[in-house]
Amino acid sequence: MAIKDNLKPPTHLKPALHQSTSDLILNDHSEEIKSQLDLKEAWGVIRWVLVAWALGVWLLLVMLPGMDKIINTTTAMLHLPNIFIGLGLIAAIFASYSMRSDKHLLWFLGVLLLLAGWM
Repeated sequence: MAIKDNLKPPTHLKPALHQSTSDLILNDHSEEIKSQLDLKEAWGVIRWVLVAWALGVWLLLVMLPGMDKIINTTTAMLHLPNIFIGLGLIAAIFASYSMRSDKHLLWFLGVLLLLAGWM
């Protein structure tokens, strides 16, 4: 019986809560935290812009010139692999965007830009 009485929380103790604002501790890094939140929101928008830009680069600099150069099967054999490589890079960019792997997103975008510059 004495053990059960010891396990009960004491009812005579009340938590001491201070109602004054002078007891609040202000964080010195609050401005840094706010700026980091703004950078995270900005990076979310920049990521979307990069993906849209990658799609535009593939359409305008890889697919359309490649399709214009295809006249017969010989030219198709030359240009279709580049179009499919660019399409694979676009798929990799969308996959890395959806998985939020930003280093891969930038790497695939760089390779796509190299392919578009080569085309």
